[in-house]
Amino acid sequence: MKVDERITEYRDAVYEQVVKVGKSLGNVTRLQLLNILAQGPKTVEVLASTVGLSVATVSRNLQILKQTNLVAIEREKNFVTYRLNSERVKQLVTLLVDVCEETLPEMTILEKTLAQETGAPEALTGDALKTKLMADDVCLIDLRPADEFASQHLPGARNVPYDQLDQRLAELPKDKEVVVYCRGRLCAYANVASQQLQAAGFKVATFNQSVWEWSQVMTETE
Repeated sequence: MKVDERITEYRDAVYEQVVKVGKSLGNVTRLQLLNILAQGPKTVEVLASTVGLSVATVSRNLQILKQTNLVAIEREKNFVTYRLNSERVKQLVTLLVDVCEETLPEMTILEKTLAQETGAPEALTGDALKTKLMADDVCLIDLRPADEFASQHLPGARNVPYDQLDQRLAELPKDKEVVVYCRGRLCAYANVASQQLQAAGFKVATFNQSVWEWSQVMTETE
């Protein structure tokens, strides 16, 4: 085989491998599953409940993600848990969102519309939140389920899952700004929660980035 032919053969083959990963990402359900698994390992049943689909549908999509090694399985007795296969997958999802914000006006419009509809709360950057935390100026609320909070959370955060927020408002201080966060920019809970808190008389801001994105801010400043 000539050298040029071998180069072409190799190039076509490696592009095909990259396309496999691209195809596995080209589905709303699978992106939702990756974003949820970025918060921590979960069973198929919990994933199905979270995205509002049947166990069978979620299982099929997880198998596609598993074929490209984006997710992996952990087995313990009768329990099967899925997790992301690499921290790079979190980076990949984050970069996809970054690119969408930079290239698709529709993405920016969706984000701005959500902010307007939920009272236009202040959206803190990682650096701004870090400054407030160092000054002990805020009460930081993690709106995710308890298992995700236990897996990893921002320093000093207290866990008040979104579905418990109304019942636990009395626990929150009114002499501090309340900052809420959830699963990142693909999740609207932080904005919706901020509207509830504003209506209850709290001064509130949002941190609309993921725990993984926060960890990158901390790494960059170390």
